[in-house]
Amino acid sequence: MRLAVLSLCLFVGCFQEPPADRVWRCTADKPQCPEGQSCINDWCIKDGTAQPDLLMSSDGSADMSKLPCSDGFPIGTQGVWACRGKFGSGGSVASSLCTNGYKVCVDGNRLTDAECSNATIKGFFFADLTGQGTSLSLFRCAMGGTGTGAAWFGCGSIVGTNTPTERTASPCKNIPLVSACDTVGFICNKSDLRLDAQRNDSTQNGVLCCPP
Repeated sequence: MRLAVLSLCLFVGCFQEPPADRVWRCTADKPQCPEGQSCINDWCIKDGTAQPDLLMSSDGSADMSKLPCSDGFPIGTQGVWACRGKFGSGGSVASSLCTNGYKVCVDGNRLTDAECSNATIKGFFFADLTGQGTSLSLFRCAMGGTGTGAAWFGCGSIVGTNTPTERTASPCKNIPLVSACDTVGFICNKSDLRLDAQRNDSTQNGVLCCPP
């Protein structure tokens, strides 16, 4: 039996399901998407995800030039995308990762806690929301004072830094996760509390982009 299965694999090629943390290419005749995703307009899309109208061209096909970013995937069902990329060096800024009218999210009103903290998300995606506090679990929306600008809110789990992502006791505008600044990976400019003034050196992290 094992030999028969092996022979079948060699003949037709055994499909190894890709991770479900991003959008994958597919075709109508080979819709091999991860569990929980469907092949829509040549892309594997999470079931139930609301796709922006701007992704569709007049003939009903996907217009890939109008995606919210060049490297990303949808989070949740309300049009929010996690867009990967470095920012804060080489002239790029965080907001430049969002394209076609999308903007860096300034709240989590289009996301649920479960969607934002889903373990399948690889990387941390920042909202334009900084915090303040004396420890990550106690961070809250920044209002001035001790610890302001030392951490930023977003979804996923930070990559490329020694400081882990933690859940706060006080979510900031419906976003429950926070990652602290570090000397590598995610480097902060605490004198300027805009996300565009911060620096991320990991291509696995990025920003949350909200629809127009």
